Amino acid sequence: MKICTFFVVLLIANFLRPQFNFSFKDSIPVSVFGVDLQFPWAGGLNNTQFSDLDFDYDGDLDLLIFDRSSDQIRLFENLGNNYVPYFNASALFPSDIRYRLFSIDYNQDGKNDLFTYGIGGIKVYKNIGNSSTGLQWSVAKNLLYSDNWGTLLNLYVSSSDIPAIVDVDLDGDIDILTYHISGEYLQYHKNLSQELYGHSDSLQFELRNECWGGFREDVNSNSVFLNDQTPPCQGGNVPNPEFKPNDQLKAHAGSTVLAFDYDGSGVKDLLLGDVAHPNLILLTNGGATVNSNSLIINQDSNFPSNSIQANIQLFPASFWLDVDFDGNKDLLVAPNAKNVSENEKSVLMYKNTGTNSANNFVFQTKAFLQEDMIEHGTGSIPVFCDIDNDGLIDMFVANFYAYKPTLLKESRIAFYKNTGTNTQPFFTLVDSDFLNLASSLYGLRIIPSFGDLNGDGKKDMILGFENGTIGFFKNTSVGSSISFASPVLNLNDANGSLISAGQYACPQLVDLNKDGVLDLVLGKKTGEILYYRNTSGTSFNFILENSQLGMIDVATDTPDGYVVPHFFEHSDSLFLLVGCADGKLRYYKNISDSLNQGQSFQQLSDDY
Repeated sequence: MKICTFFVVLLIANFLRPQFNFSFKDSIPVSVFGVDLQFPWAGGLNNTQFSDLDFDYDGDLDLLIFDRSSDQIRLFENLGNNYVPYFNASALFPSDIRYRLFSIDYNQDGKNDLFTYGIGGIKVYKNIGNSSTGLQWSVAKNLLYSDNWGTLLNLYVSSSDIPAIVDVDLDGDIDILTYHISGEYLQYHKNLSQELYGHSDSLQFELRNECWGGFREDVNSNSVFLNDQTPPCQGGNVPNPEFKPNDQLKAHAGSTVLAFDYDGSGVKDLLLGDVAHPNLILLTNGGATVNSNSLIINQDSNFPSNSIQANIQLFPASFWLDVDFDGNKDLLVAPNAKNVSENEKSVLMYKNTGTNSANNFVFQTKAFLQEDMIEHGTGSIPVFCDIDNDGLIDMFVANFYAYKPTLLKESRIAFYKNTGTNTQPFFTLVDSDFLNLASSLYGLRIIPSFGDLNGDGKKDMILGFENGTIGFFKNTSVGSSISFASPVLNLNDANGSLISAGQYACPQLVDLNKDGVLDLVLGKKTGEILYYRNTSGTSFNFILENSQLGMIDVATDTPDGYVVPHFFEHSDSLFLLVGCADGKLRYYKNISDSLNQGQSFQQLSDDY
C-alpha cells in the first residue's frame, strides 16, 4: 500500500522520545525558478499593515506585520541589515486584535504601544514589558472618545479604515485624523494631553476640525475636491467649524490615511487610499506652520509620479518606515480589501532615495518579503508525496485561491520536487500550476490527496472540489515522467450515492481500519469529518461508514469550519491533527477504536 503524507502545517515530529512532540523547523531550503528563498516557511502575506516595534527590547526596531485577511500577527526581527521571521508571534500579543493594528509610542516612554480596533473605533494597549519580562500589555483605553463641542462621543473609525495616528500639531502627543462617517471629510481630533497635563501619556481628544485640509472626497469615486465650499468645509480656513446639518451625506465606503511631512514644509501631507480604487493620491499641504488650518493645495493621483505608480488591487494602504536599514523611511503599499485583492505579489516597496524631510520614493519590488517566501495566494495547504517514485518526498501546495485581474480568483496546485535527500530535503518549484488545474474550472480550494487506489503501485490522486464532490485521477506515469488520465468526476459510493461533503471537500486517503486498503476521509466546510470505508484494494469501493467521525465539529460557533484532517501513525497508533478556519490545530488520539457512528476521539488539545 502506497500513501502520501498530508500536513496541515509544516511540522517535524521528534519520534525519539516515548511521548513524541513536534518542533518547528524552517531551515529546509526552497528554490523558486532558480532563486533560493531566504525564509520560505514564513507563511505568505495578503492584506498587510506594517509598524515598527522593538519586541525583544534590544534597542533596534523590528518589523510588526498585521494581516487583516486572517487577523494574524507576524514579527520580523531586525538583525542590523536584514530581517528574519520570529515563529509564533501571535502568542506575544492580546488575543482580541482584529481589523487593524499599529505600533505607536503614545506616552513617549520609548516603548511602542498598540492601537487596534475597538467597537466602532479604536482600542489602545499600553506596552508594559521590558527586556526581562518580554512583551506585556495592559488595556489603556477600551475605546477612545472625543469631545465634540461639549458632548463626549466615540471617536469613530470604521472597521475597514486606517486612520492617521500621528502628532499633527507637533506638540508631543498623538492626534488622530479620520474620515467622517460619511466618508467625505477628514476630521482632526486633537489630543489635549500636553495642554491639560504637561505630558503625553493621556488620550484625551477634542474634535477641532470637521474638514481638515479643506478638501472633500467624492462618495462615488476617489476624486478629491480641493478648497471645498460646502459645509462643513466652508472654504477650509475656518477655525473649529461647527457641526451643521447636511442631508446629502452618504454612507461611508472606506479609506486609508497616511499623514507625514512629505516635502519638509513643517506640516502634514496626506496619502489617501480608497476602497474601490487601486491607486494612491498624494495631497500636498500648502501651509508652513501647524495649527493654521491650512489648505491642501495640490494632488497627485498617479503617485509617485517620479517612479512606477503605486497601483495595486484593491484599496491600497500606505506605510512610512525604514525597511532597508539606511535610516530613511521607505514606503510600503499593500491592499486593504479582504478577499478581493492581490494576494501573491501584494506588498509594493519604494526606497526613499531622499531624506525623511525631503522624501523621494523609487519603486523596488511588488513582493516585499513575499519574494523570499513560499507564496501561492490565500489558504495554502501543503501535501507531501513521492510522486515520481525516486524515493524522495516531494511537496504539493494547494490554495484556497489566487487573485486574478480583475476581481477574479482561481485555485491551483504548485509542485515542488525534492532535489535533495530524504534527510536533507531541498524543494525546487517545478510547476506553479500542476496539471493546468487552474484552467479546469473546478472552483476554489481544490485539494489533493495521493495514494495507490487500484493496486498498480502508482499513487493516484483524489481531488476535493468547491462543490463538495471529489474526482479520481488515475496515475499513468511511466518512469519518472508524471502523467494522469482524464479525471472521473462526481464519484459515487458503493451504493450509487454521490460522495459529497456539501461544500469544499478536503480529502485524505488513509487506512483507518487497518485492513490494508486506503479509506477516504473528507473534511467539511461545516466543521465535521466524513469517513468512507474502502472495501477493495484494486478498484476502490467506498462505503459511508460515519457521517461525523470522532464526533468532531470545529464550527460550533460559526458556520465555517473548513476542516483539513490529517491522520498520521506513530508506534502503530493513529493520531489526528485538524486544521480549520480559526487558524488553530486540534489534536486527537484514540482513533482506531472509535471509528463507529457516535464514538468520540479523545481530544488532547484544542489549540496545539
